[in-house]
Amino acid sequence: MFNNNFLEEEFCLNKIKPGWFSFFQQEIQKEYFLSLLTEINKEYQKYTCWPRKENVFRLFREISLDKIKVVILGQDPYHSPEVADGIAFSTQKPNYIPPSLVNIFLEFSEDLNCACPTKSDLLPWVKEGVFLLNTALTVRGGQALSHMKTWEEFTYSLLDYLNHHDRKIIWVLWGRKAQEIGEKCGISKKNACNCLVISSHPSPYSAEHGFFGSRPFSKTNQLLSEAGKEPVNWLSILEPSLKKSG
Repeated sequence: MFNNNFLEEEFCLNKIKPGWFSFFQQEIQKEYFLSLLTEINKEYQKYTCWPRKENVFRLFREISLDKIKVVILGQDPYHSPEVADGIAFSTQKPNYIPPSLVNIFLEFSEDLNCACPTKSDLLPWVKEGVFLLNTALTVRGGQALSHMKTWEEFTYSLLDYLNHHDRKIIWVLWGRKAQEIGEKCGISKKNACNCLVISSHPSPYSAEHGFFGSRPFSKTNQLLSEAGKEPVNWLSILEPSLKKSG
């Protein structure tokens, strides 16, 4: 995709879905992008960072640009060992549900009147068209928010690209940080072309102050239906036995 084949292979950018080529070709022309990859590569050489390097751009391998119906904006990856998997809020770590995801699942169950998921791998939602994007794609182990500034230009450029690619995307902005980023990128309530679902963050520190009871899953599907799009099958995350019981 670009001249530095080493970095392309290190971060598995040669495996992204073809629909993303135009975006990444656009970014490659910008001075910051190669510097970003070089800096992040050095971080991985010097420190323990998450997710694993091959999963930094995993989201772009799992969903095509034209399949995105919903964007949920997270902050940075989980900084505990082997928890982050390249999809915001998701983890493949066995028998572990991170605190924010516990609250997401509680609201999911209440909103959709179904069982609580027992697995934390959110890939089924991605396959349904939900772009679960972290604001920063990497983090130093044990140091939350350590790479936020490093990824800022990339994230703003990506969100601007998505915003202009499809005006019917539903934007789910949980928490003040996500909402501030949305404002900066032109994704705001002032823009009638955008459909937003806004509440406090599902973190244990803020979920009681507006996340619980916000019904983001049913609201998102209502907005998708109004836009003439197929609703998200949120129940795809449930195991078959839980779908029956729910």
